[in-house]
Amino acid sequence: MTRLSVVDAQVNRLWGALCACAGIFLFLWVLSWFKASILHEDLQNRCGDLHRASFPFEKSCTYEDGAVEGANSLLFEGVFFGSLAATVVCLGLVVTVEVGRRKAASRP
Repeated sequence: MTRLSVVDAQVNRLWGALCACAGIFLFLWVLSWFKASILHEDLQNRCGDLHRASFPFEKSCTYEDGAVEGANSLLFEGVFFGSLAATVVCLGLVVTVEVGRRKAASRP
């Protein structure tokens, strides 16, 4: 394999990782919106202590006995923010590699 084809393969893998992480992030964002807006739509009618969050979407209720209904789990939020961070890192790497390739190609 030539050096150029190895770099192309690495860039393709980075684009794949970027798309996968962005897909996971967007899927979880839609899922959290669906959960807050559709599944827990009537939560405000039966809850005195309603908590709302907009990123990621959340509508939860804390009852007097300490029980919580409708909240996103720590695992959900960890994967949500982790996929966002991985998307940003992959995008930065793709841009860095592409800028380096273009600079190398423009040199005589």
